[in-house]
Amino acid sequence: MNNYLQRLGLTAWRKKTTILVASGFLSLIIFGLQFSHLDNNSTNLNNLLQDEKDAEVVAEALVKSIKNVKFIEANKNKLVATEIDPESRQNDINIKREIKQDKPFENIHLEQQLGIPFVNIDPKNPYIPKKRIVHLDLKGAPPLISYFRRFFPLIQSMGATGILLEYEDMFPFSGHLKNISAKNAYSVENIKEIINLAENSQLEVIPLVQTFGHLEFALKHAEFANLREVGGSPQALCPSRKSSLDFITQLINQVMSLHPSVKYLHIGCDEVFQMGECDLCRLEIHENLFLKHIKNVVDIVRLKYPTLKIIVWDDMLRHISQQSMLDAKLGELVEPMVWVYAEDIYRFVQPTIWEKYSSVFATAWSASAFKGAFGETMYVPNARRHLENTLRWLDTMAAQSTAFKNGISGIAITGWQRYDHFAVLCELLPASIPSLALSLLAATTGYFNSSLKDKFLKVLSCPESVIDSTPFITLESDPFLWEKVSRCTFPGSPVFRLTNRFHNLELEANEFLDVTLKQKGWMTLYNVQHNYSLALRVEELTLDLPRLYHGMISLARTAVDAMNGIFDNYTKSEWIEQKIFPYILQFEQIQNDSYVLKSVNHWPARPLPISKEMQKLAFNIGLH
Repeated sequence: MNNYLQRLGLTAWRKKTTILVASGFLSLIIFGLQFSHLDNNSTNLNNLLQDEKDAEVVAEALVKSIKNVKFIEANKNKLVATEIDPESRQNDINIKREIKQDKPFENIHLEQQLGIPFVNIDPKNPYIPKKRIVHLDLKGAPPLISYFRRFFPLIQSMGATGILLEYEDMFPFSGHLKNISAKNAYSVENIKEIINLAENSQLEVIPLVQTFGHLEFALKHAEFANLREVGGSPQALCPSRKSSLDFITQLINQVMSLHPSVKYLHIGCDEVFQMGECDLCRLEIHENLFLKHIKNVVDIVRLKYPTLKIIVWDDMLRHISQQSMLDAKLGELVEPMVWVYAEDIYRFVQPTIWEKYSSVFATAWSASAFKGAFGETMYVPNARRHLENTLRWLDTMAAQSTAFKNGISGIAITGWQRYDHFAVLCELLPASIPSLALSLLAATTGYFNSSLKDKFLKVLSCPESVIDSTPFITLESDPFLWEKVSRCTFPGSPVFRLTNRFHNLELEANEFLDVTLKQKGWMTLYNVQHNYSLALRVEELTLDLPRLYHGMISLARTAVDAMNGIFDNYTKSEWIEQKIFPYILQFEQIQNDSYVLKSVNHWPARPLPISKEMQKLAFNIGLH
């Protein structure tokens, strides 16, 4: 039997590598069946292999035959299979697709081993966006100019063609708008240098000015509170006031004065959560309000910059009717940037919306994300999820681009630093460079697979030991890339390594806090409030406290060192205060509580009286 299988495999190998894999795989399946059935299937396989053009038929037959078998390992010498549940058959479909593309099985296995998300993209005919824009959200953790000097050449080497600069309060506004600038805002000279550095790296600059929603940075101030749509909230501007349009005019003119040569301006207009609520807007239909405001803003821009192309976020357009947009001639005014940061693009922008957009607009943009999309308090991005988001955008763009008269203009890979002006910091830019590298290289080549290993590791300045390692990434088990990329020396890599160290210490700290304050019964809030515990147990519970406390102090010092040359002291202190300092405070409180609990030598008889903290509640619920 073994000799027969070997001869069969050798014959197929001489024909073609793909068919060798097919025949070997089917031989393994046959081996587990009854001998009479084996003979029949072997004959069928030999018949299939008579013509190399039937490789797709072989693939089809294989997929149908291996409903309960999952391929787990392959090379030129051996094939291994194992039993799986019926629910795990999606991999079989993927294998079938790979055979159709005439790829060897070992490549399939390698991609699975690397953890690269499967998206049905053909590397032989990839869709590559014409413009690949990296978005920089400067309303949190704005980098120093010295970091831009290293960052811009880095992203240009990854394939970026431009940057989308969202300044918010980091722009040096003047005159009536002076007070809306942050105290650590860039100076006029800083802005000019940023633009010059970008242009030196052949990066197109696109400024972004919010003109409807997300104006908290301005409307939070007392002198601009009268422009709010809702008096108690600074989120959205009232579009019906002349003073609002005067305010928008000043915003745009001041930003454009430092960007005189740009071809595009992004006017935001996303997530306008409050609209049609004030006395002036209440009787207006929401979609009419929105479209009217867009036209007013475009008129403001074109009054001084008639050739400027204007981009808007698309989310507010998704529920506006096609006819309303056509009547407003919206396609002559703006270009929509369609943003979805999750993996399932069509869940959020259905085919009917794409049809509507293509009938209204001659072109559109897309927007994926490399950070700032999967949690407001994350400190390092899930690179695997962001890569899949970008890959699925490439697939979507390839499918939808032909519907637009001028195709799709490009993709912006966004990197949000806060979810809005009042939110805390999410993933810092330097900690997100590996995630950006995956997504940007994918957008630049039209796909991402093992063939990009050298390019990926080179742009991250990884040592030879990492370059020579196999696999070079393992996104399933290492989605944050700490395991594979921590030895690389890309600009800001110390911040990336800092997040790994913080993660490990945070796990220990949370386990300690959970055990000490909740799981064990001697330092709970009840024990502390009643000053009632056993010194011996308290001593046991706090054995690891000094190590964890000093570990956090040491980590705070490391954070300062890692961020030197990248961020100012405001950003350093903000990140430490949000991530590390809360643990330091909790540890100090536990230490103080432990001293008090251990100092008691005499205790009252039970039952214990209601604590002072509990007395108000006790009265309200009838405990007297």
